[in-house]
Amino acid sequence: MLEPGADIAALVRGAVGDSLVAVIPAMLDGLAMAQARAAIGPLAVESAPATRVNAVVSADGADPVDVDAAVAFLESARSTTGQLIEIHQRAPSP
Repeated sequence: MLEPGADIAALVRGAVGDSLVAVIPAMLDGLAMAQARAAIGPLAVESAPATRVNAVVSADGADPVDVDAAVAFLESARSTTGQLIEIHQRAPSP
């Protein structure tokens, strides 16, 4: 989970393993969110082929089960890197 004020590049560069999925919370301010989104692709290129880098943006009110499912998918998608999945709040059932 990317904490407010944290540096996504430092988070990725300090990662160990073949896959990193950063969870980017919606509570980040606009500039921090834009920087985190823009950094995923270049950090994936920089980290390849040793580490795959992806991200999940969790909107306010997003179901944690949906966020966990997106993270699990990206962890298991062995040929996927540099991708960002946005999880929004579910629409109410009719």
